Amino acid sequence: MEIGVSRAFRLNAVPVCAVFLSLLVLSEPAMACATFHERDLNYFSNAQIVVRARMISYQPIFDPELQARRRQFREALSKNGNHQSADSLSDRSVDSVRMKFEVKETISGFPRLGDWEAIWVNSTFEMADQWTGPENVIVGLRAAIDRHGAPIIELIQQPCAPVMILEDTQDNRTAVTNALRDQSRRHASYFFQ
Repeated sequence: MEIGVSRAFRLNAVPVCAVFLSLLVLSEPAMACATFHERDLNYFSNAQIVVRARMISYQPIFDPELQARRRQFREALSKNGNHQSADSLSDRSVDSVRMKFEVKETISGFPRLGDWEAIWVNSTFEMADQWTGPENVIVGLRAAIDRHGAPIIELIQQPCAPVMILEDTQDNRTAVTNALRDQSRRHASYFFQ
């Protein structure tokens, strides 16, 4: 019986080692989505400010440290015989995006500035090298700390869900405003319970 357990352990050791190695190599927060969720506009309540704006720049950020870790992980997968998984990873992919917005209207929150620059960090899907979405958008922003400890303004992104950068249409404005109002009412009701 011990021989079978030992053999089973050796057979399972390769995937376990690959998982352990991935934890060491990719120490950045990552999210493996077991299921992909529908966009929930209530997630906009996580923003400190929500604006209607015109996107004036979209600059992909390729972090050299993360790119090196990604290459090491890909090489480790190949060495362990996981060629299909290794081949599915690109050598170079966007780690985050710096975006600039010209504000048309502040839907909620403060401060009310004319322009915002924000970082979009995402772990759910691969980010594009260039923006192909709408120019006029609705976005939620919040203060955050980046992985180097520096303060940044970050676009909100619901985990395991579609892009939270919405086209600026009357329907989307109404839906976001209603979601923010509903969340505000829910939070206010906590005081009276």
